[in-house]
Amino acid sequence: MKLHEKLDKVQGHLDSLDNPQFDRIDFEWEGIRFHAVADRDAGGAGTIQLSAKLGQLYFTVEDAAQRTMAIERVYATNRGIDGAYRIEKNGHVSFNSVTRTDRHLAGSDLMGALTLILLESETHLRALRAHLKPLED
Repeated sequence: MKLHEKLDKVQGHLDSLDNPQFDRIDFEWEGIRFHAVADRDAGGAGTIQLSAKLGQLYFTVEDAAQRTMAIERVYATNRGIDGAYRIEKNGHVSFNSVTRTDRHLAGSDLMGALTLILLESETHLRALRAHLKPLED
């Protein structure tokens, strides 16, 4: 592929961010796969739901200390930010954040909001992830 073709492709991706229909996205950040959806309610206000599977608890026989630290971190973090983290029955730890906005966000406005949400959650996400084993694909 020639340079001008690559530049055209990149420009096409940038242009699609401004598409008003762009209100859901799957992306990877820090090795975590996120799914984000912007929606609106009947009154015109909006919400952004951001979710991801962060990793899996270690089994006690694998690493009891990491398992304990991860569980403690989930409960301590949830007390501070209204339960964004959850331990599922299979040992997977997930993140689910719902943010209310004054209007439905799409395109680059959605990307800006997602950036802010991730910046606010970054410390917790990294700290918890350090105590989890990666998910098996």
